[in-house]
Amino acid sequence: MWDDERDGRREHEGLARALDESGVPDGRIWNGHAWQEWDSWSETGLVTFPLRAGGPAALRAECQCVWHGPTRPLDADPSVTAAAVKADWEQHIADATIAVPPRDVEEEMSELVLRLYALAQERPLAALGALRDLEGKIEPQRVIAVGRARHQGESWQKVADALGVARQSAWEKYKFAGTGADVGAAYAKAAPPTS
Repeated sequence: MWDDERDGRREHEGLARALDESGVPDGRIWNGHAWQEWDSWSETGLVTFPLRAGGPAALRAECQCVWHGPTRPLDADPSVTAAAVKADWEQHIADATIAVPPRDVEEEMSELVLRLYALAQERPLAALGALRDLEGKIEPQRVIAVGRARHQGESWQKVADALGVARQSAWEKYKFAGTGADVGAAYAKAAPPTS
């Protein structure tokens, strides 16, 4: 099995699932050296396949998140096909995690939200002032990130997906972000903290 442990995460596990001649999943996986019986995902228990008679005819990559890749006919050496299906899974991981922030950033954001919540309970006007200041610092960062993503060749659809909005909405709001002057102005507003 394959694990993805970027930034301390283990949200995706993959394997090379055996398929019979009709493309039906088999109770076997290729473990890198030999066929191994593997009925279900160890943690989720979502899938159970019977062990089929005869040898497997194909492999496909599967992920614990329920994604599966294309069917690849089995080569005389299963390791060759297994390498191809692992590449399919690695592409899935790259696509699935492209907009996932690092764990340390998520932890710091959670801590800030908890602190703002506590401040809102004790001093609501101070919390409103802090939120106003934070909003003023976030939007220039967003402009910079959109501009960098577009500069690196990311599509408007990928930008929109990362923002959690429709593609048209992302384009309408940030179409200017590709110009050097606008991104430069956002950089000036979003200078890193000095402390």
